[in-house]
Amino acid sequence: MSAANVRLRLQFELELAVPTQLTALDHAQLCRALAGALGPTVIQGLPMIAGKQMAKVGVRVVKHHHHLDARVTTQARVEPARIVEVAPHLTDAEVEALSARAGARLPAGEAEAAAYLRGQALALVNEYRLVPCSVSAVLTSGKPARIDGELNLTNGHIFLDSVHRQTRLRADQGPLRVEVAGTAVAVSAECSGHTLTGPVLDVAVAQLVPHRGALLARWQAG
Repeated sequence: MSAANVRLRLQFELELAVPTQLTALDHAQLCRALAGALGPTVIQGLPMIAGKQMAKVGVRVVKHHHHLDARVTTQARVEPARIVEVAPHLTDAEVEALSARAGARLPAGEAEAAAYLRGQALALVNEYRLVPCSVSAVLTSGKPARIDGELNLTNGHIFLDSVHRQTRLRADQGPLRVEVAGTAVAVSAECSGHTLTGPVLDVAVAQLVPHRGALLARWQAG
């Protein structure tokens, strides 16, 4: 018997408990890792053993090939609070979605994990989410002023109305009080200079976290 005239498919499914570092791999990496763990002992050994057994009834294995596939059936979730700390602009539904999918590649280090989650959050939602606000500041003339604008919840930047293109703020006045219209929220902004559109004002994202509920509600109200 020189040519194959029967194709036998013998299939097993193994339920595995694997280390956390393996569940963090993507599909191709996981398959390669498991194939390497099985090695020739299983991948080459199974056809050899099968051939010896079937030879007892006059059957010879002419050729063989194998297919290996694996998928993670349980996925680590990220605590929603960790996502909110770096991305307060996300809604509850968006936080939940990111929580379910971000755990697979979450770095072990705290700083690296925070940067990763921030990046994933921006990949999910990077649109402007604006709320009206006013900034209390002192002009270069020494006169106090209230500057109207819109606070972007996504990155903390404040967009100013066009009437403030020529506005110049005193450089030594420190953090500026920012009040969000229609809420009791007050945060601090830093002025990093001036451009053709006026003062460059930004609120640190961390300052938005304690006020997330009120800020999202104001944004959703339009």
